[in-house]
Amino acid sequence: VKAMEWYQKAAAAGDGDAVYNIGFLYANEPGSIDYQKAMEWYNKAAATGNTDAMSNIGWMYEKGETGSVDYAIAMKWYQKAAAAGNGTAMNNIGWMYESGEGVKKDYKKAMEWYNKAALSGNADALNNIALLYEEGKGVKKDMEKAAEWYKKSGEAKSQLE
Repeated sequence: VKAMEWYQKAAAAGDGDAVYNIGFLYANEPGSIDYQKAMEWYNKAAATGNTDAMSNIGWMYEKGETGSVDYAIAMKWYQKAAAAGNGTAMNNIGWMYESGEGVKKDYKKAMEWYNKAALSGNADALNNIALLYEEGKGVKKDMEKAAEWYKKSGEAKSQLE
């Protein structure tokens, strides 16, 4: 609650990150989740160029937090964020291709997007690459490569803690 007050003051002063953080609190704060307000604040933050907000808008459309699932709009927001270098959005595009959500299932495209995400520093993408090698999806099944990617994923995630 105190954080919200400070973010609102900073947002009123024009701080784009604060605008994003208000949206994040509305989307994630237990007991006060309000996806409609989160979307309003994410849109304001996206208008300032905040790529995390763009990616989160995509996620809300992908998961139906906007009232209904809309993969086409989700992809549009992910692509916008990815074009600006957002690794989470790149990883999410990879997931859409891997799962066939809103697009034709395409493991090769999934791998391409996971690689882009990994190069941008997204730790989840490292794990997703490992899974594709382990399961032989879009690539030749290769347990050795899978193990290498799992190791990279573990190392990256331990650095985030």
